[in-house]
Amino acid sequence: MYEAKITLKFDSTWEQTGGIYDDETLPEEHITFECPAQDLSTTQLFTLFTNFSRAIGHNEVGIAKGACSVAFNDMRSQEDMRKVAEEYDLKLVEDYLDEVGKLEAEVRDLKAKLSRLEQPDNPNYTDNEMEAMIADTLKNAEVVCHDCGSKYGVYSVGCSSTWQGKCGVCGQTKGVTEVRDYGYLQKGIKELNK
Repeated sequence: MYEAKITLKFDSTWEQTGGIYDDETLPEEHITFECPAQDLSTTQLFTLFTNFSRAIGHNEVGIAKGACSVAFNDMRSQEDMRKVAEEYDLKLVEDYLDEVGKLEAEVRDLKAKLSRLEQPDNPNYTDNEMEAMIADTLKNAEVVCHDCGSKYGVYSVGCSSTWQGKCGVCGQTKGVTEVRDYGYLQKGIKELNK
């Protein structure tokens, strides 16, 4: 017969000068959680981690953030993250951005058409037409250089992989990275939609 168990252990000591403790301070704590593991599901396993985290002082929001960082991060495949998101009726940022982006593009296109109708003899692009073209460029860019990323986005990661390539915004060949590292250039797109 197969048997297994998981043991989580927390030990802490607090040395107070003079040996005097206030009413809320414990001189030491020892917390042990044990659970049979032979038939443990992953949900039960994370419930154990949740209970243990709560017992050693973590709050509910912090625990939920930790669980989300395990499920949704750059090291996971988008396919796996999408399966989990669908199971819990969540949307990935990419899906949300696609839906919102389509609506924003439609609004920009209508503004550009209206602007052209109001100024049919203008030989230059109108401001609304220019904004529509720039916003489409930002939305469709897959890679971006540092200059364009800083101008139209907000750097959102600690470090990025960079390589020589053609920037999807300015078209120049230089060091580029993925647009997600600059928040999918949403800062620039939002400013153009004002």
